[in-house]
Amino acid sequence: MKKIRIGVIAAAGKGTRAYPRTSFIPKPLFVIEGKSILHRNVELMVKTFGIEKVYVLVGHLKEQIIAEIDHIRLAIPKVVIEPVDWTKKGLASDVASLEKTIREPFLTILGDEFYYRTDHDEFLKVLKKHPNMAASIGIVKTSLLSRIRKNYSVVLENDKIVNLVEKPENPPNELLGLGSYYFTPEYFEFFKKTPASPKSGVIEITDVIDKMAKESKSGVYATTLSCDYFNINSMQDYYHAVYEVRNDLFHKFKTSLVIPTNNNERSITDVIVDFKDKFNEIIVIDNESTDETLALSKKEKVKTYTFPGDGDPTKLGEQVRRGIEYTTGDIIVVVSPDGSFRSKDFPKLLEYMKDSDMVIGTRTTRQMIEQGSNLKPLYRLVNLLMGKLVEVFWWGQEPRFTDVDCQFFSVWRESYERVKPQLHTQDRKFIVELMIDIVRSHMRCIEIPVSYFKPVGQVEYRLRDMITDSIHIMKLILSKKFYLGEDRDGE
Repeated sequence: MKKIRIGVIAAAGKGTRAYPRTSFIPKPLFVIEGKSILHRNVELMVKTFGIEKVYVLVGHLKEQIIAEIDHIRLAIPKVVIEPVDWTKKGLASDVASLEKTIREPFLTILGDEFYYRTDHDEFLKVLKKHPNMAASIGIVKTSLLSRIRKNYSVVLENDKIVNLVEKPENPPNELLGLGSYYFTPEYFEFFKKTPASPKSGVIEITDVIDKMAKESKSGVYATTLSCDYFNINSMQDYYHAVYEVRNDLFHKFKTSLVIPTNNNERSITDVIVDFKDKFNEIIVIDNESTDETLALSKKEKVKTYTFPGDGDPTKLGEQVRRGIEYTTGDIIVVVSPDGSFRSKDFPKLLEYMKDSDMVIGTRTTRQMIEQGSNLKPLYRLVNLLMGKLVEVFWWGQEPRFTDVDCQFFSVWRESYERVKPQLHTQDRKFIVELMIDIVRSHMRCIEIPVSYFKPVGQVEYRLRDMITDSIHIMKLILSKKFYLGEDRDGE
């Protein structure tokens, strides 16, 4: 059996159904658990087939694709990766443009398809069984006929394909055709014989395969895969993939809690005890308290660090960032030390962390606010208006905010590291800054309602304070929008 040495990854399309995100980031560069889909598909080719050279078809935002290729080359140095410009005439034409370059069998994978726990080595078994076949396409069995209607299905005689049906209204079976193909150079000859589709005006790759299946002497065979398959057409498809992978791996992730303190001896023990059994580690970062806060924290046997802030509460943002630096967890949670939040809401944060980069609480649900707390109507209104302003300014990223000062949130370490160079706010506005930079870096920040209790030792929040905070938050939002630019890649 001949070795498959050549791979082709189609990464040129515009991905209009995942707009507006694909205006900034091509779908093959969507990240799933620390690696782009493109990176994962190159890795799949190399690890499963020992492929030595990969041609990546590039077009839309190709500079970003080429930059990612450079990154992949460093991670997988044994494979040669070469970008090739698209033809703008569809996938079939893009692959056909490689005729003068490829003179042996090759494997093709669509750049916006993600395979989790896949057994692509089944292609090798089919090749061994049918060494002279003209092509093979990957299929999976699914009871979700809606997925077949979006892709294509095949009709088989044993494992030989006799008919291929593109986006069937009434699928003939439960076989879903995938974007993984094994082709021989016969593909190039059949491409030339295939007419353009009346609907699209270009030659469709499924039409080429169908013609090969019906006219090729050596035949086209199905490779049945067993995997979690995600065709990333829309943002919801992407979020679904992220959720399923994280949900599967969630038990492996470590959680860290950061509690920034400053003279909180009346509440710190209760906060630590409440959250203690739910985290892998708790970090108390103390801003040179003059009371027993630090001693009480050490008594609870949590990690304690001193932040050299001279007890100045206006350095809260810098204090929290320093605390995060001491954590080792994959998921970082920050909570205020005054007892205004409870651990009973932590599971909600975790569940939403499975398909987002940051989850932040909102204290605007009146039924969840304890009577006597300092969340007066005007304060809630100010936070609501500032949240809506963030929504309007970054409307294309689809954020939804009603609170910009909730000191109970969680963020993935990986996501935090991407935006860390952009974070400079020293005081309590660090929260809205982090929210904004997660959003403007094309990541997902979800807001969820949490219970809010009367803080221990709360300070009166006056109208003057509200006006001052509103002005400062407004200035921060405007600077992020107009002075630093709307869109960042977080790198």
